[in-house]
Amino acid sequence: MASSVQDVPSQKMYIMCERKAKARNNCKDIISSLMDDILVRILSLLDLREAARTSALSKRWRYLWANRSDLDFDASPTLYRLWHELSISWELYDAQCEFEAYKFVRHVNQVVSSNLAPSINRFRVRFLLGGSYGYDIHRWVNFAMGKNVKELELNLSSYIGGYPQYPFCLYSFRCYAGYPSVHSLVSLSLVAVNICGYFLKSVLFTFPNLERLTLKDLGCGQSDLIVVGDSLKLRHLEISRCRDCRKLEISARNLNSIVYYAYGHEQDVKFAYAPLLNEASVSGPNSVRFIHRLHHSGSLHQLTKLAGLVQIQDFIRSPIGFPQFVNLKQLEFAFSDAANQSLLIFTNLIDACPVLHNFKLQRDFRKSYWFDDEEALRGNVIKVAEKYHHCLRIFEMVGFRGAPADFELVMYLARFAIVFEKVVLDPHLPWDEGKPSERNTLEQIEAIRRQAKLLQNQLPARVQMEVL
Repeated sequence: MASSVQDVPSQKMYIMCERKAKARNNCKDIISSLMDDILVRILSLLDLREAARTSALSKRWRYLWANRSDLDFDASPTLYRLWHELSISWELYDAQCEFEAYKFVRHVNQVVSSNLAPSINRFRVRFLLGGSYGYDIHRWVNFAMGKNVKELELNLSSYIGGYPQYPFCLYSFRCYAGYPSVHSLVSLSLVAVNICGYFLKSVLFTFPNLERLTLKDLGCGQSDLIVVGDSLKLRHLEISRCRDCRKLEISARNLNSIVYYAYGHEQDVKFAYAPLLNEASVSGPNSVRFIHRLHHSGSLHQLTKLAGLVQIQDFIRSPIGFPQFVNLKQLEFAFSDAANQSLLIFTNLIDACPVLHNFKLQRDFRKSYWFDDEEALRGNVIKVAEKYHHCLRIFEMVGFRGAPADFELVMYLARFAIVFEKVVLDPHLPWDEGKPSERNTLEQIEAIRRQAKLLQNQLPARVQMEVL
C-alpha cells in the first residue's frame, strides 16, 4: 500500500512528460511551412548580416537568405561612429577606416558569391573605398549587371563627405552592352568616383530605359557633362559638386526634376530643352545664373517647386529682376547670413511667385566658401517689394534664432500676405545630428522659444504660430 502511494508522484511526472512529448509532436513550425517567396520577403526586412545568420536554424533555412533581391551594403553608420569617437586623432581614424574597409569588402564579396536570386532589384554600396579595391568594385558591378539589376548605387564617400585618397575610376559602361541589365536598369547613382570624357555618353547610350541619374562628387578630368538626346527617358537628374567639369549641357524632353550644385565659378551651363520640368533644386555660386538659364530655355514657367542653397550676397551682388514663376507653389531655400543682412531681400523672390503657397527658409550658420568680401557688401541697400501677395499661406524657418531680421520678415509676411495663416519656427540647427559642439544647447533653444512667444503676441489673430 505504501509503495503504491510512493509511486503516485512518479506516475504524475510520467503522464506530464508524455503530454509534453505529444504536444511537441503535434506542434507545427508555421513559419518554416510558408512558401519560399514569403520567407525571402520576411528576410528582406532584416539587415544582410542578420539574414545570413538564419542559415543556422535548419536545412530549410540554409539558403533562403541567399535569394534576397535587395542587396543594401550601407556601412556609413560605422564611419559616423568612428568620426565621433576618433576625430581627435586623424591617424587613428584613418587606420580604423582602413580596417573597416577590409571587413566591409570581404562581407560584400561573401554575399555576392552566395547570392542565388535570379534577378536583383537594388544593389547599393555605401562606404569610403578607393582605387585599391578596384578589382572588387568591378566584380560587384559585373555581378549586378548580370542579374537584371534595376537600381545601382556606388557611393564611395564617407559619412562626413570625405573622398578616397586614390578614387576608383569608371571609364565606360559600353562593356555591359550585352548584359541582361541593359534594358532593366532604371536608376544609376555614382558618388565619389572618377570618370573620363566619354563616360556619361556611354551610360546614356547603353541604358535606354534609365529614368534616374545621380552624379555627385565626381572627378571629371576637365571633361564635359552632356545630357542630350531625343529618345532619353530620363525623369530625374542630379549633378552635384562635380570637379573639373568644363561644361554642363542638358536637353531631355522627359525630364521632370533636376538637382544642380555647382562646384565652382568656371562651369559653363547650357539648359537647352526640358518641356516637362516640374521641380528644380539649385545651389552654389552659379545658382542665380542657372535660374536665368532655365528662364531663357522656356523651362521656368512650368516649375511648381524650387529649392536651393543661396547666400543673401547672391541677390545683393547681382540685383536681378527675377523672371515670373507663374506656376510655382512651393519655395524652399537654405541661406547663409553671416553678415547679418536683412532677410527682406527674399521678398523680391516671393513677389516673382504670384501663386506661391508654401515658403521655407533654412538658415546655414556655416560660412560659405565662395564669398570672402562680406564687409564690402554690408553697405548695400536692400530693396523691398512692398506688395500684397494673394496666395501665400504657410511660412517655415529652420534655424530660427529670434534675431531682429527674423522678426522683420515674419511681420512683413503677416502684413502683406493676405491669406497668410501659419508660421512654423524651428530653433534647432539644420545639422543637430552632428557633433555636440555644433548643436544648440537646451538653454539656447528655450531662450529662442521665449523670443518666439514675443513674436506671437505681435501677429494678427488669423496667423497661427508653431514652435518646434
